[in-house]
Amino acid sequence: MPRSLYLIANPAAGSGRAARLLPTVRRAFDGVGARETILTTAPGDEARCIRRALDGGADTIAVLGGDGTWSKATGAIIDAGAGGSCRIALLAGGTGNDFVAALGGPSRAWVTLARLAAEGPDRRIDTLRVDGRHTLNAAGFGFDVGVLETMQRVGGIERLIGGALRYRLAALQQIFRYRAVAFDPGDGGGRRMLLLAVVANGFRYGAGLPIAPGARPDDGMVDLVTIDDIAALRRILLFQAVTAGRHLAIGAVRTVRQPSFTLHFDAPPRFQVDGELHQAANAAVRVECVPGALRIVTAAGSATEGPAPRRPAAASAEPDSSRAHSSRSTAAPR
Repeated sequence: MPRSLYLIANPAAGSGRAARLLPTVRRAFDGVGARETILTTAPGDEARCIRRALDGGADTIAVLGGDGTWSKATGAIIDAGAGGSCRIALLAGGTGNDFVAALGGPSRAWVTLARLAAEGPDRRIDTLRVDGRHTLNAAGFGFDVGVLETMQRVGGIERLIGGALRYRLAALQQIFRYRAVAFDPGDGGGRRMLLLAVVANGFRYGAGLPIAPGARPDDGMVDLVTIDDIAALRRILLFQAVTAGRHLAIGAVRTVRQPSFTLHFDAPPRFQVDGELHQAANAAVRVECVPGALRIVTAAGSATEGPAPRRPAAASAEPDSSRAHSSRSTAAPR
């Protein structure tokens, strides 16, 4: 039976990259019988576009954009109760396009992707709920907020710099400026001064940083990565290690994997979800995995795990079970 296929595009994604790609993408999807192409017209317009496609009888929706666009579109599908009935294809038109790295398979082979959307397989993918908010890829507390606030303040020629480079420049500024915050991330290590806590569904974020190398979006688990406060010069070494995916071998970094977490702050914190800032409702922030919440079109047979983390020189003894995994290294930065 022919699928009812719709294409949704955010022309503003990737600082206009999606708009430049759209004519080619549209031809590919017109070639497999897509019923309509619907464009977002303002930030947050993905929900309207999804409702229009679902009201038209869509059983497959392809979304051209980046992580923020995909997160809002998939959240709208789940809110409509269509997570189990409507398939979604993710088309890379944004800046980082980080979540598709966890899926494997093509993300810009438009003709192939159109054919997959029309007649290819799909598989179940988890999502996260962070403070009640749908999260497709990752959410961050602490340092991430400072980076995004810096990026929002840039103007003039700085806005012409590519998104990935702009993120890294903002991060380098915050390495020296950011003041760590005391909170309990719920990883068993208790309250302490932390630079960063990231809860991850995919292994990559921030336009290519493999922050949670072991995360998989189909394992029913949340990967929590925390970084304790360290001196400014050591922060530079740490940032280099994160870029290379070697940060799990540093003693200030801790990673725990389990179905849910509760992070405890002194006051409701700001946090980022897939690149957008939000204010938490309470000082205790609940994070949980929603297993198999979405049907994602992909040629790959299973979700891709990130780059294998460098094995730490030593690890503290942690309780282990079939539902949780924790590790913390004591190796010096390298």
